[in-house]
Amino acid sequence: MKKIFLMLFIPLLLSGCYDYNQLNDLGIISGIAIDYDKEEFKVTFEIISTKKEGETSGSSGTYYITSSGNTLVEAFTKSANKIDKVPYFEHVEIVIFGEEVAKNHLEDCVDYLIRTERLRNEFYAAIAEGSAEDLLSASSKEHPIVSSYLVQLLEFNSETYNSAYYIQFTKTLNSILSEGEDAMLPVFKVDDKDKIELTGLGIFKDYSLVYTFNNKEASIVNLLNNFNVESIHFSMSCDNDKTITIADYKSDVAIEPGKDKIMMKATINARISESTCNYDLKDANTYLKLEKEFSKVIEKELDKVLKKFQLYQSNALNIGKSYYNKYRVKDFYLWTTQDILYDIDLKINKKGLTFEVKT
Repeated sequence: MKKIFLMLFIPLLLSGCYDYNQLNDLGIISGIAIDYDKEEFKVTFEIISTKKEGETSGSSGTYYITSSGNTLVEAFTKSANKIDKVPYFEHVEIVIFGEEVAKNHLEDCVDYLIRTERLRNEFYAAIAEGSAEDLLSASSKEHPIVSSYLVQLLEFNSETYNSAYYIQFTKTLNSILSEGEDAMLPVFKVDDKDKIELTGLGIFKDYSLVYTFNNKEASIVNLLNNFNVESIHFSMSCDNDKTITIADYKSDVAIEPGKDKIMMKATINARISESTCNYDLKDANTYLKLEKEFSKVIEKELDKVLKKFQLYQSNALNIGKSYYNKYRVKDFYLWTTQDILYDIDLKINKKGLTFEVKT
């Protein structure tokens, strides 16, 4: 914990703005959970303990304060007034919206977060399955500061498994407020063993959560967003229930809305990551065959995800805005009723040799 404090406050200490006693007077809020229950907003603060060494209340690393109110202003104010120190919001890492808030009360939260002088919009945001308070308070000996752990999970997952949406709230806010755009946010839950798990990606229509993709689908969404994702796996069956799997390592995707159809173009470079099939992988013709067959697999996976966006009329991929930018017509949902055509250009690389086919 001492290392964390030093990393956060060395600049302040060097400038002479704070000494230890002043730091100990601050209630450093690292995470905020917002729920809606029984017709009231409920706000929970995760506060980093700055008790002096030897004081028992500081042994856990963090503590939590929760209050309810008819409005967010009231709930925030009540929680702040319960802190026996000066509330310090400058290092809030994440704001978590409970499931009910994400579905029905996000507009109130956005309005408050825009207007409040307490918070900067440099934090991350996420959705909790069920209660945001339960997620934020699911601390453990290994992860005593839940807010920091959630951000670390997002960063690690975005770099490794490609299913996390690792974007600061400023970008999310722009998506919420811009015509032809909608937001998306990562979704977490606390499992039966009280472990925190990243479960997928929620997409919005206006201010309402309308659907949650699982992690596999979320990686496809990030591919469609050109988030420089790597190692997305696509599998295909062969004889006797055996499988072959490829993993992308470079891709470029363009979604082009039109007046009567949508064109989805993708250039994907991949390598074979696993195979139990009896393919001759030393034969160039094998790769030509695999590229054709895997192009169909990829098209099916992309189509399944895009159809969900159409079904729930979510512009989280900014397709409605792209249509407006192209035609200067504010018909942001026309694309949700159109057919999607695919042009998949797949290259499978093996041992430094690349064989190419375009479908």
